[in-house]
Order: sequence, then structure tokens, then C-alpha cells
Amino acid sequence: MVARINFRLIVFFLVFFKFQDTLSSQDKMKDININISQAIESYKSNKLKIIDIRTLKEWKMTGIIPNSYLINMHEEDFSENLNFVEETEKVLDKNKEFDIAFICASGARSEIAANYFIEKNYKNIFHIPEGILGKNKDGWLFLGYPIESYIDK
Repeated sequence: MVARINFRLIVFFLVFFKFQDTLSSQDKMKDININISQAIESYKSNKLKIIDIRTLKEWKMTGIIPNSYLINMHEEDFSENLNFVEETEKVLDKNKEFDIAFICASGARSEIAANYFIEKNYKNIFHIPEGILGKNKDGWLFLGYPIESYIDK
């Protein structure tokens, strides 16, 4: 009888703590998206810094957001940029007083990057799900938001 009660208590606490972990993870996930209209408003009022993680070829093809940080997540051959995390951490550490949003072409890579840095306990991190192009031409470029030509440095 005592063993059965102890077993039930152990199972209860295991389920309870697992549920708490799930809730905590969901809390982190629900705050990651910033819709594009909120992003442009914060960007224009200088409350939001944008990190563009697309490739050099993509920057040249579509242009870039003025004053954004350009840190390619992948090289042109789509291999991992081995300096991505280090370069991004420098930008995040330098801009702690701002919200930071990651952007890519259509939102997939920026979501991965934002989640990664949130897991590393960086605050005020977001991603712009619509991206520069969007999935249905609903991204930054197609909405007519500020873009400038990319110029090799």
C-alpha cells in the first residue's frame, strides 16, 4: 500500500515537472514572432535592430535593409558560416538596449537563429516570419519598406 502511494507520488511529480518544462518552453516560443508591420514601426523609431542572415548572393539580388547588420548564416555553397554565432553575439552584446529581429528570405532561417539565441538566454530577440521576400510576396521588399542596394565592401 505504501509502495503504491509512493509510486503514484513519484509519477505525479514527474508529470508535473515535465508539464512545467513544456509550459516554460511554450512561453519562450510564443514571444518570438514580430509581425512585419510591428517590425517596421519599431525599426523606424530606432527601437529595433535587424540582423539579416541571408547569403551574400541574396543581399546582392534583393538589396538590404538600411542600417541592418549583415551576418550570413550560411556560405554561398550553403555550408555553415563557422563564425556566425561569434559575430552575432558581438552584435547582440553591443545592442542590449534594443529589440533585435532576425530576418532571412522567408522566415525559416531567422526562426532557427532567434530560437538559438533565446536558448542562450539573450533577451528581446525576435524574428520576422514574413522575411525579405515572404512566402506569398508578403515580405519586407514587396511591401515597399526601405531597401538599399548592397555594395561590396
